[in-house]
Amino acid sequence: MQKVSRTDWDAAATRLLEDVYAFAVTGPRTHPDWQNDALAVLNRTADDPRGWLTLDPDKAAEAEKSHGASFPFLALSRGSLAERLFPITPETAARLLVTMTYEWGPIGREEDAQDRFGDAWTVLQRYGDNLECYSNITAARTSSSPDLTAGVTGWLPLTEYDGDFGIVVVSSAEVGVFWSFNPI
Repeated sequence: MQKVSRTDWDAAATRLLEDVYAFAVTGPRTHPDWQNDALAVLNRTADDPRGWLTLDPDKAAEAEKSHGASFPFLALSRGSLAERLFPITPETAARLLVTMTYEWGPIGREEDAQDRFGDAWTVLQRYGDNLECYSNITAARTSSSPDLTAGVTGWLPLTEYDGDFGIVVVSSAEVGVFWSFNPI
């Protein structure tokens, strides 16, 4: 993968996720066990090491003040996070980022979503060539590259909402969390 600039990354993340209820935050990788760093991002105790764009609609919300700093995420342990996240390929991670913009449903024709796929790859480029990706979608329990033609149809919850899915992207220096919510 090519290196990505802050301007390109911020623009791609905004185009992909600004119009949906989503969380997109990156924190530093400070532990050999990336789950500790993912939990720091979910609990809002880690800041983006590069100072790049974060999308966190609940950070200053009244709901967070009444539910705690991790809202809408559950108070998870390293073990419970590991039980809910499964390895996925970077290609699957890109597809899931695009699926977030289609209200979890089928993407439809690939040609129609070509710009969104370009933005998804720009977002992932930040994490370099040796990235690892994880998701809570149930289809990833049996395949790191599940068939997502029907969209996201099952997940193991990480939030207080009826529906949520996302990806965790891990590099040697950073951990990015991208999450989509359905607060029905």
